[in-house]
Amino acid sequence: MLRMLSRQNARRQFREYLLFYVTLTCLSAAMYAFFSLMFSEPVTSLPDMEILPWMIAAATGFLIFLIGWIVGYMIRYMLKRRSREFALYMLSGITSRGLGALVSLENLRIGLIAFLSGILPGLLFAQLLEAVLLHMFGLPYALHFGLSPAALFPAFLSFALMLLYAGRKNRRWIRRATLREMLDYDRQNETSPVVGSAASVAVFFLSLLACAAGFLLLTNRPFGQGYDILLGTVCLILFVTGFFLSVPAFLVRRFENRTDWKYAKHRLIAFRGFTAKIHSTSIVMGMLSALFLLSVTFAGIGITVNLMVTEQFNAGVFDLMILHEGELSDFSRYENLIRRDYPLTGYSYGIYTDGRTDFLSVYDQVVLKTGRALRRPWVESAWDPCIRQSDYQKLRALLHYEPVTLSPSLCYVHCLPALKKDVEALIRQDANLHYGEFSFAKEGVFTEPFSQMNDYGNGAGYLLIIPDEAAAGLRVLYSVYAGVTDAPLQTDALSQIASDCGLTPLDRSTGTATPTGAPTAFTVKNTDYLSGRWMDKAELHYLYSIVICLFYLAVLLEIIGAAVLSTQVLSDRQAKKQQERILRQLGMSEGLIRRQRNRQLSFLFLFPLLPAAAASFCYVYVCAMQIRRSFLALPAAPDLLMVLCAYVTALALFSLLYALYYAAVRISSGR
Repeated sequence: MLRMLSRQNARRQFREYLLFYVTLTCLSAAMYAFFSLMFSEPVTSLPDMEILPWMIAAATGFLIFLIGWIVGYMIRYMLKRRSREFALYMLSGITSRGLGALVSLENLRIGLIAFLSGILPGLLFAQLLEAVLLHMFGLPYALHFGLSPAALFPAFLSFALMLLYAGRKNRRWIRRATLREMLDYDRQNETSPVVGSAASVAVFFLSLLACAAGFLLLTNRPFGQGYDILLGTVCLILFVTGFFLSVPAFLVRRFENRTDWKYAKHRLIAFRGFTAKIHSTSIVMGMLSALFLLSVTFAGIGITVNLMVTEQFNAGVFDLMILHEGELSDFSRYENLIRRDYPLTGYSYGIYTDGRTDFLSVYDQVVLKTGRALRRPWVESAWDPCIRQSDYQKLRALLHYEPVTLSPSLCYVHCLPALKKDVEALIRQDANLHYGEFSFAKEGVFTEPFSQMNDYGNGAGYLLIIPDEAAAGLRVLYSVYAGVTDAPLQTDALSQIASDCGLTPLDRSTGTATPTGAPTAFTVKNTDYLSGRWMDKAELHYLYSIVICLFYLAVLLEIIGAAVLSTQVLSDRQAKKQQERILRQLGMSEGLIRRQRNRQLSFLFLFPLLPAAAASFCYVYVCAMQIRRSFLALPAAPDLLMVLCAYVTALALFSLLYALYYAAVRISSGR
């Protein structure tokens, strides 16, 4: 009998709480999609992605308990609405243990249906994730479908553990509940632990202190090793929780006695709806705001990392660079070997110096003004680097830039956009600034991408363009072969080129000391080095694993948060219908009733999002600035512009899914 009853109840509950089951379907789809990346053949063949399965598994283990607790809360809320039904079952002779088994069977049926329903959207989502990831690596994507049993098993196991953890506490409560508790349970509301204006003000100021402490920990990082990030995140969660425990209750007490405001423009209905929700769901609103805070923050940080890698890649315009230390070299033999397998167009030239540091001082000043710490330069970057005008014109032609039309008897500067203003100021202020017999053109500062983001390219941030005759007798720091290919060069292709040509991949993370005391990355003698933007990007492939994991966390946290909010809003549909029926009898028009309903719904969806959006922007800003300062000595684009772009993109992606839940709730509440 219990099986038949559980089947009937599952069918009835499926219609009543459709959004909850859609949420379970979305969770199963997201879990399958991200697990499929772990076993996808195109993804597993990518370099430096060995850490991805471990990161997804660790994130899933964390989410099983977090989402399991939240899903358990949702199930408990649904059981609360059915408490009188359970009381009738108890009067009919079903024991508490039998009721626990009944609920477990219902959840098992519903969970199985939701998981199976999520397989097809999970396949589509997996294809989208794979396409985005391959695009990050510059590889073509081919659409393909096929169920992955290797991904299906861990996804099902994680989903099952989440549901078991969610139902464990509820089964225990059902088995211990008495008949009287069942009859009265649906009349009980959540009570806010903060009562009184003085308590609200105190909690509000404590939440502000938690917010300030959180940002101080994230900004200054006094402890290191990730502890300050963890403590800062906890402080921000305490801030949004304290905000909803104090500010809404304070606003209710502030406006409930203002009859001139409350009774104007039909505000009474919206105000009463707001107070009813605040008195019953203040703790839940704080929990939802914390989930939205983490979701937007994870997405914003992930987008920041991706934009940073893309910025560094785009600034390195030469696909392939071969370096020879200390003298000019003939690279024709390398060029002929590479052209056998890869279409290549290139040019060889030298990087010179006369030992001066006029422009290096400007570079250091700009770095300090951005708040970054000066890094000790490689010995080859300890002086102002130069290039001949003829070589510079050939490189501009190779990159399809417009040729320079300034006088060939003048010197120019090619630098990052962040240096342009200060370099121009130096040229204007120092009338004696010259190179040999040649002065600098005041309008001769160019800022196109020119492989200047990393050392051992065309200068570390800047490069002086001097007349050819001025380069005679100068010291050669290194000679360069810069080439452009028609297709991306992945790690296996770069390894093949290095092996065929006998080149050593340039590793900027290691160096050896020189007689001057400055380090050098040319650690192997009597060899030439392979570099270029594809080599630089290959060194940062591990960051893509972090990006994927952050989006995994962001998507699942938003899904469960929006589902809890939707369930809360739709839980009192019957009371809302009765209220609207009374309003119609009192003469209120149908259009005004609909506007009042939509206004309350919009406010309930925006209310937990506003403090989360404000706190997440500050969180993303602090973390993004720390990440960019640690990776880029002087970025090509302003820091604030990059952070704003990342945050707006994250908020837009968040809004897309959030808007789907809002539309579904609005349609459901209006039917």
